[in-house]
Amino acid sequence: MTEIWQWPALEIAETIARREVTSEEVVRLFYERIERVNPKIGAYVTLCPEEALEAARAVDQRIAGGETPPNPLFGVPTSIKDLIETRGVRTTHGSTFFRDYVPPADAVLVERLKAAGCPILGKTNTPEFGGKFTTDNQLFPTTRNPWNPERTPGGSSGGAAAQIASGMGPLAVGNDGGGSIRVPAHCSGVFGLKPHFGRVPSWPRYDAWTTLAHEGPITRTVRDAAAMLDIMAGPDDRDRKSLPAAGLNYLAACEGDLEGLTVAWSPTLGYGRVENEVREICGKAARAFEAFGCRVEEDCPDLPCPEPTYLAVLSSRLAPWLEDMLPEGFREHLDPMVGVLLPGVDQMTARDAIRADFGVEQVWDVFRPFFARYNLFLVPTMAAPAWNLEYFSPNEINGEPLASVLEPFFTFPFNLTGQPAASIPAGFTRDGLPVGLQIVGRRFEEDLVLRAAACFEAVRPWADRWPEVAFS
Repeated sequence: MTEIWQWPALEIAETIARREVTSEEVVRLFYERIERVNPKIGAYVTLCPEEALEAARAVDQRIAGGETPPNPLFGVPTSIKDLIETRGVRTTHGSTFFRDYVPPADAVLVERLKAAGCPILGKTNTPEFGGKFTTDNQLFPTTRNPWNPERTPGGSSGGAAAQIASGMGPLAVGNDGGGSIRVPAHCSGVFGLKPHFGRVPSWPRYDAWTTLAHEGPITRTVRDAAAMLDIMAGPDDRDRKSLPAAGLNYLAACEGDLEGLTVAWSPTLGYGRVENEVREICGKAARAFEAFGCRVEEDCPDLPCPEPTYLAVLSSRLAPWLEDMLPEGFREHLDPMVGVLLPGVDQMTARDAIRADFGVEQVWDVFRPFFARYNLFLVPTMAAPAWNLEYFSPNEINGEPLASVLEPFFTFPFNLTGQPAASIPAGFTRDGLPVGLQIVGRRFEEDLVLRAAACFEAVRPWADRWPEVAFS
């Protein structure tokens, strides 16, 4: 018989609603787990038990008073990535420059989760300013992969994914400026959704990621993520790029079939290389969509690797933002993987920055006709499983050195296009490491991405498989 901490968040909420357990008891249970497990994983960096217990008691009082839960996650606790502002709770951005920063206001999504009755357990680890695909910084212990502590959980939402994978909370919030939700989901064997750009308002955000970052959920099950998106999505004028309300219930959108859809599958996104074992696992997962009534074709857009465009967009914003925000001489104190982008910016001209913006439109010009032919696009989330902690990324593919720093990651092109995309657990390597399959949808179609993921989860469930550290 499973314990409460192993249940989906929606099931926990139903039990709270039936008054078989209280939200306060659930919060205390997860803090007990955090005390035992977190020293081995390093997922959480700041806890806020007083605030969480107070919020849980408020939920319990409303339920005891006969109130019908206002949403399907009422009383279920969540974590928040340490790049996202939480009023009165330290938000370090993984940087020594912000080691004691306490925001005066909540991010929009935090406001919404609090209003929905989801207690905030604490903040999860991130690399400095979210600037790399591993989760270590100069402030906190390195976050480790629950499936193998010598491997990374990915980044930059690695703390969030490791928290979910090891059972230290049922819900987590991350953000994704180049793969920072999907890569940790792949590495950690959990579900991660990057909604369409602007679906979840991103405020306050005045940083290098403003044009690239998507806020979204990391969970064990697809429906838990859909229920979180129902809470977090919707316009807010503080973020002028936030989208109008879609008029959808994302949890309800998980129901239904995929009969008649046309799906493209590519093991390489057309320009990359993939570890043989990852190709095999993701290929089998992609073929499963044929059983759903989909027509699956191996195809991909004719797209050169857009790494130069992506790095130019990011770095041209990163340098002036850091210069405006940090004290003189800051470069020598930055994480080297963040600082490595800055010398190139010193050589860029305004014309180079504008050409990078043109490059984004050219990427979309390639993807637009492709997605006119296909409802969904399946591709490995990345080219290899979780790698050793000391590296930024896998240092080779099939025994050959990398051609470029972003070669293993098939996520960042869809930050340039803004499309919704998710990473679903597709299987495990012979070494017991998770592998994720990326599902990319047409613009604004998170509902179809979620339905496709839910159909896959129904026939290839993953949530009942746990790493050993979860039981420590």
